[in-house]
Amino acid sequence: MTEDEPQDPRIAAGIPPLGTLETITYISDELARVVAPNPSPNTLDGTNTYVIMDRAGGAALIVDPGPVSDLHLENVKTVLDSENVEAVGIFLTHHHLDHSETARLWSREFGVGVSAFLPRLVFGIGKVLGDDDRFELGNKQIKVVATPGHVHDHLAFQVDSGHLLAGDHMLGRSTSVIAHPDGDLEKYLSSLAKVRKLGSQVILPGHGPEISEELSEKVIEYYISHRHHRLAQIVSILDQEVPINVDDLTRKIYGPELPDALFKPAKQSTRASLTYLVQREIIEVDEEERYNLV
Repeated sequence: MTEDEPQDPRIAAGIPPLGTLETITYISDELARVVAPNPSPNTLDGTNTYVIMDRAGGAALIVDPGPVSDLHLENVKTVLDSENVEAVGIFLTHHHLDHSETARLWSREFGVGVSAFLPRLVFGIGKVLGDDDRFELGNKQIKVVATPGHVHDHLAFQVDSGHLLAGDHMLGRSTSVIAHPDGDLEKYLSSLAKVRKLGSQVILPGHGPEISEELSEKVIEYYISHRHHRLAQIVSILDQEVPINVDDLTRKIYGPELPDALFKPAKQSTRASLTYLVQREIIEVDEEERYNLV
């Protein structure tokens, strides 16, 4: 038997109901969130595009422009126009289309470059981004924090105002997917520990509401505990029923209430956990891709 499921500290603190986020929200005087009109079981309320502004200099950086949408573009332009700032660049947290699809279109629209970890995503005068790279936007400093795990090219961006733009490394509600085979659980856990070392800060996820500074470290601990709980679940199931394939194992872990639309990402995370356990020789896999305890 495994220990009880770790409790998400955001639930007791109160999370805005799904679908209730305002389209445009000012997180601070110089940082705005614009929610793209692409809600779904996988994208939650929709993809969050962030606009970091230097009002004094009239400049702004756009993070994760999201999917192609004329409405979303107009909403971002509304923020830029109302604050009298111009876009000077686009940063991407990772390659998934719900974050990056419109990047080149917006690059041409605003006449700016696209910067990202993957060279194939870099466009115009953009740059390849690496861990601990630092950029200035007026009197602000933005630090690149490599956070692989959800996918291998994932980045977060830390603003010295005390905000971490976390992309899909952490979500505003529920937990993130380890998108196996591109995702990697060992790297994901290391990235969570890395973010924990940055200290308390407001976490701005790629989907869902912000995580307050007061809750940030507790939520990171919950994410780590949640992943270890999933590993323990797998070992417990294999201790009782072997051999078992990944589909059946996923259904046992997540239960019959798992919506069909979420089965694929749940299976990806399960595969990531299985790979983690196989690499540590805790379990083994046979030629028919069925799993047993070692």
